[in-house]
Amino acid sequence: MSDDPTQHTGPTRREYVKYGGAVVGGGLLAGCSGDGESEATRTTTGTATETTTAPTTDTPEDDSYTVSMSPVGEVTFERVPTSVLTYYPISAGTAVALGHGDSITAIGYDKQLFGDTVDYYYDSLDSVSFDWEKLGRVTPSDNPNTLDEEAFYELDSDVHFLDPALLRSGAFGWSERDVERIASNVGPWFGNYYSRTNAQPPEPYRDDYAYYDLWEYIGKIAAVFRERERYRAFESMHDDLLARIAADLPPESERPTVAIVAYSNGTFWPYDFTHDGYLWAHVRPMGVRNAFETVEGGPSADGSYDFEGLVEAQPDVMLRYWGTALGRTFVDGRESVLDHSLASEVPALRDERYYPSGHGMQGPIMNLFNLEMTAKQLYPDRFGEWPGYGDGNAYPDVPADERLFDRERVTNIVAGEF
Repeated sequence: MSDDPTQHTGPTRREYVKYGGAVVGGGLLAGCSGDGESEATRTTTGTATETTTAPTTDTPEDDSYTVSMSPVGEVTFERVPTSVLTYYPISAGTAVALGHGDSITAIGYDKQLFGDTVDYYYDSLDSVSFDWEKLGRVTPSDNPNTLDEEAFYELDSDVHFLDPALLRSGAFGWSERDVERIASNVGPWFGNYYSRTNAQPPEPYRDDYAYYDLWEYIGKIAAVFRERERYRAFESMHDDLLARIAADLPPESERPTVAIVAYSNGTFWPYDFTHDGYLWAHVRPMGVRNAFETVEGGPSADGSYDFEGLVEAQPDVMLRYWGTALGRTFVDGRESVLDHSLASEVPALRDERYYPSGHGMQGPIMNLFNLEMTAKQLYPDRFGEWPGYGDGNAYPDVPADERLFDRERVTNIVAGEF
């Protein structure tokens, strides 16, 4: 992109959404957390004990308010945004859960995959939906790692739920002026991508970047929408579910070893779900070991394994990351994996405990479903059997007496009845 911040003649930045104190040393978004937290990490690695922080916005509806988050610093809003760009499912899912789904103007990558990711859960709830087909998209379909600057102007969103540090990374390659131009002419950035795995952000943001656990991050988005009570209602459901899971976990010696993988044509790419970061907020509370820890090469996703590697790892359970959105692709892939000549030598495959798993960038509703799903897949004797993948288009029907959270309560919160 060009470094000339004046080359676009589009609209000036909206008057009711502006950066507060984030312009430091002539550069926007200088990495100030703005919330009194300068530590590097806030995630919790223990079993079923994630700590959350409620948003704090008590000002009257007609007054301006400020929300702070690393790395964007303080962002001041004159009123609640009515049009928002939600690049990842975490922000889209949070907007829907908090009753602001209609404010979404666009999403990021492949629309069908994005839609399948959220529809898998929402289709199980009455009166909860996400009309993603009509949304805009800021990534050209032929290159998901490229952002269309013109699309930001056309969408004219009040706020962009996207981390400017990610834009400055090698993934997108934007310059500081590129980032400033959209923030100044359209609307501010508000995102914290690197809390996903607590990875290191690009150099300009590295010294002061703060990390948040999933529900802290959700709370920040809730503060933008001024939805403290809805957030707290969902937070209470989440805390109750974690407590229920923690109370019924078996002793560590009786817990399964787990392999979370991506799969294609006989090759498995492992994920290290024991790391900090909100990507594994639905797995970490289960207190299980990564099956690849004992294998040469370890659990890093940088490597890959064939079936011989699975035989060496001996996982008791295998989860296909993001498998819930893959539909027939997962079903066919699962069949081929279970039919492999070495499947009988891998406990998870021998026992047909190879399941679809969720997407880690999850909003409140997805997180509740993913926690329930993972608990059932790993501990059927404790939490009831996982009903199976079904047709792959929707979360399976769990008998009412085996559900780990109240579906009606979810729909009521979305509807504002809490």
